[in-house]
Amino acid sequence: MDLGDLADLTADIRDNGLIEPLVVIPGSYGRGHGLCGDCDQDVPRHGSGVLAEHVVDGRPCAGGAEPAADDWYVVAGHRRRQASLDAGVHDVPCVTRYDLRTRADVIALMLRENSHRRDLTPLEEAQGFHQLTLEGLTATRIAQQVKRSKKTVDRRLALMGLDERARRKLARGQMTLGDAEAMLDLPPEKADRVLRSVGTTAFRQEVARERLETDDRAALAAELRREFLEPFLTGAQRPPRAALPGLRREVVTSLAEGLPRRVVRAWLDALGLGEPVEVHQVDPDRALLALATVVASGVPGQYDLLARLDYEPSPVEVELLEGA
Repeated sequence: MDLGDLADLTADIRDNGLIEPLVVIPGSYGRGHGLCGDCDQDVPRHGSGVLAEHVVDGRPCAGGAEPAADDWYVVAGHRRRQASLDAGVHDVPCVTRYDLRTRADVIALMLRENSHRRDLTPLEEAQGFHQLTLEGLTATRIAQQVKRSKKTVDRRLALMGLDERARRKLARGQMTLGDAEAMLDLPPEKADRVLRSVGTTAFRQEVARERLETDDRAALAAELRREFLEPFLTGAQRPPRAALPGLRREVVTSLAEGLPRRVVRAWLDALGLGEPVEVHQVDPDRALLALATVVASGVPGQYDLLARLDYEPSPVEVELLEGA
């Protein structure tokens, strides 16, 4: 839908030509004839896919048996095609795909090619997946065809449930994908009210307010925290790498302040510390390992932890474990 800024690509093609070919199919593919690009006649097609030789006014047409005369349809390379035209380059290399038997095959290839190049917006992906459902494909089958997870396909298809105003904002970049997905479970009248605050810091708060149907500040704050944390806790999103050391220290400090005194005392003894406030000074990974060995259920549990560190038990330890 939006080819984006083509200035750099156009300049490169003008200077160096098109390096990567377009992927095309005959526009009339699937039929035994096609439109000649030189004389506009509807001409039979050879088994090889090219148009048969034919005549115009008693003379052989230059488009006969020439692939370039066919009515080609670009499957992948729309940005490269337009940039070539902008650069004044009208003859470009192409790869012809004769193995795409159905419209669904063509759409799936377009989605795969453009997704790999990150040319498609989430909304464009959603529209492509929707087209495949109209061709009779299930979400599972679409995921197999376009090499994406079923969860991603389901999430993209859900975007088609947004009203037209929300889709326009998403397409224009006035709304993030996360904002759009946050609105999906809201009925139209609530979504309409929430849409007024999109792009502001109050947006998520308004979504939570409409979802919970309450103005209670504590309840809204708890919902906002849960929504933020859930992707990290369920593994759907990874914390920023730079935040991990500080995050682990916060975890260790919280544990030292909140665990039962008996557990904390054993934990401090394992680390050679005297007071809980000293825990934050210890390397977080070492502190968490010490805590794990303290709370592990007996000797076998502790040796399971040691095995993760490539510890090799001695014969006496093996006997101890076998008898445990």
